[in-house]
Amino acid sequence: MSGRLARLRPHLPLALLVLAGLALRTLLMVAYRPAVLSNADSARFLHFAHYSNGLFEDHFGPSGYAAVLKAIRFFTTQFEATIALQHLMGVGTALLLYAAVRRLGAPRWAALVPAAVGLLSGDLMYLEHAPLSESPFLVLAAGGLYAAVRGLDRSGRWYLWLALGGALLAASSLFRNVGLILPPVVAIWALAATPGAVREKLIGAAAAAGGGAVVIGVYAALAALHGGTMGMSDVSGWNLYGKAAPFADCKQFTPPKGTRFLCQSSPSSARPASLYYLWFRGPARRRFGHPPNGNGTLGRFGRAAIFAQPLDYLADVARQLPRFVDPGAYHRLYSGGGPFSIGGRYAGTEAHVTSEIHRDYSAAKLHVGGFVRRMAEWQDTERAGGAVPAALAILALFGVVLARGDARRGALLFALAGAALVVLPAATLILIARYTIPPTPIVAAAAGVGAWAVVDRIAALARRA
Repeated sequence: MSGRLARLRPHLPLALLVLAGLALRTLLMVAYRPAVLSNADSARFLHFAHYSNGLFEDHFGPSGYAAVLKAIRFFTTQFEATIALQHLMGVGTALLLYAAVRRLGAPRWAALVPAAVGLLSGDLMYLEHAPLSESPFLVLAAGGLYAAVRGLDRSGRWYLWLALGGALLAASSLFRNVGLILPPVVAIWALAATPGAVREKLIGAAAAAGGGAVVIGVYAALAALHGGTMGMSDVSGWNLYGKAAPFADCKQFTPPKGTRFLCQSSPSSARPASLYYLWFRGPARRRFGHPPNGNGTLGRFGRAAIFAQPLDYLADVARQLPRFVDPGAYHRLYSGGGPFSIGGRYAGTEAHVTSEIHRDYSAAKLHVGGFVRRMAEWQDTERAGGAVPAALAILALFGVVLARGDARRGALLFALAGAALVVLPAATLILIARYTIPPTPIVAAAAGVGAWAVVDRIAALARRA
């Protein structure tokens, strides 16, 4: 018995973290029933999951999450079961990132960094507790990163792990469009980081890219067979226009034919941010109404403005990036600023989402207990005024710079993936607090490697002294 306990002792910290994460999620499910219903995207997902032909009909995003809702509903119509499964996906994400860091040779304490973020983050628990697509997105992304790390081990058919990594990362994009950046990231990383000669690097990159291409190709074929949409580019023109509208100056470029009505005479500093032009008012809304109407026309204007004013575009992107640390950064009207708090409630949205739920599910009457307030306070506290995400970002950089061998390669993968998930929303429309949450445990994986590298360097210096 004592020998068995000795073998289990190294796993005790992870086990305690998992138990704590499960306990918090259980308390949340009891206190906030049946789920968080205050996000309008929830109604959209449930709407398309309701109809037998609802897949490939959503212009605002891919159909992966609606398909998952349908699949779960095949087994149970108790809505809380879907939320419980999403919480388990959150736990799975944390364990996959822990395993990925351990595969790099890191000590257990370093691998506990992403595990702790994944298991204890109030932000992540909030997303898991709502009918939103982040939970399956993240567990697929974490699985893809784990598989890619396994591809560093050159024994056996290592390239199949890279192909699996590319496929899982591409599958994540079927839940959130931002995931489309991840297969190219892992392919480029494989080209640079795969050990061996140029041939091995090319094989690794091709395997990762090929795995991703197969998944996207199958999804595109299914959408075509159904005569529907992939939901990946239907509003890209609106997004480009919304991105450019706050700074576009028609004196600096010739607006494409039929787009001059989009020009504004007000100075950039006096204009609202991108969300105003998509969802509230503005010339595009007055002319075309609701997206995706006029998508091509708006895209031409947005591209012309960005190509003519690249420095203004890059400056706008750069001003948004501090939101990873401080959700209140980039102060501008209609910029979606501020924290993404579980304490926020919107009666109209709750009523709409509830009506969508009751079309297909049995669910408890909405109940919000006192523990929810504690969870909202924890969301505020866990960031330590931005110090925690800032420390994770700095340690991730240390991992890329100071680690050696496979550890550096893994830190580079995590850092690139996390950074891409932050930069892409800022580059294509706007970075709101919700979009900064999924990259955080991935950045934390790089931070775990960075912390290990720093400790190793300090120990080496101490030995020399």
